[in-house]
Formats: sequence, C-alpha cells, structure tokens
Amino acid sequence: MVDDGPKAPAVDQVAQIFGGEDTLNTMKADAKRMLADAKAGHWAVDEETGSHLRRAVTQMHDRMTDIAQRIDRLQRAPKFGNDEYAQLAAEHFLRAMDSDEQSLVRVFFAAQEMLESLRQAIDVAISKYNASDESAAEVFNAFKE
Repeated sequence: MVDDGPKAPAVDQVAQIFGGEDTLNTMKADAKRMLADAKAGHWAVDEETGSHLRRAVTQMHDRMTDIAQRIDRLQRAPKFGNDEYAQLAAEHFLRAMDSDEQSLVRVFFAAQEMLESLRQAIDVAISKYNASDESAAEVFNAFKE
C-alpha cells in the first residue's frame, strides 16, 4: 500500500476546484483538443460570447495565480532540522508534494496548463470568427457591386 501522506487532502482540494482529478485530466485534454480544433478552423466564437468565456477563464487563472505563490514553497524541502530523521522526513514531504501526476504540485500545474490552453483556444476561436465574418462581408459586398 502506498502512503499518500500529507498530499491527499491538498490534491483533492485543488482538483475539486475543477470537479475532481479525473475531471481535471479530462478538461486538460479537452482544452488541448479545443485549441487544436480552433487553430484548424473547426470552431469559432463571436467576440461577445468569447469575452464572457475569456472572463471566466481569467478569473480562474487569477485564483490560480494567488495559489501559485504558495505552490513554490511545496517544491522545496521543508527545514525540519539537520539530523538524519529530519532530513528523511523533509525528503518524504517533498516527494509527496511533487513526485507523480497525482501530486499537488503536478495537479496544480496541470490545471494552469489547462487554463492557458483554454484561453488560447478562445482567442483563436474569436479570431477565426472575426476572419470568417470579414470573409462573409467581402462576399456580400461583391454581390452589392
């Protein structure tokens, strides 16, 4: 049995912001797919709708930025002392915080990556919508003339 130590509650709290770890992983993959689809021109969104989506992503990103200041501390071994046991405990703590895809630090960075991909996808989708709108206007202008 693997000892999750102190990481389990913290991982759950960060992941729960997004509906759980599985949901976060799905959202991360979906955001990357949305970005690829937007770049390929498979979806677009008007400026008004896009601005609402962008605002929601920005608000979540801002919350994550506030947390990021504390995440940095979890990437350093705590100063428990200099004896062998203290060093071993500090090393264990560090591994618990940043050792695999379920670790708090990695879950946090996955969430940040997902938000950045989503922001980019929205920006690209808005630009694709604007480009298609301009294209349509040019076609209709040609009929007018």
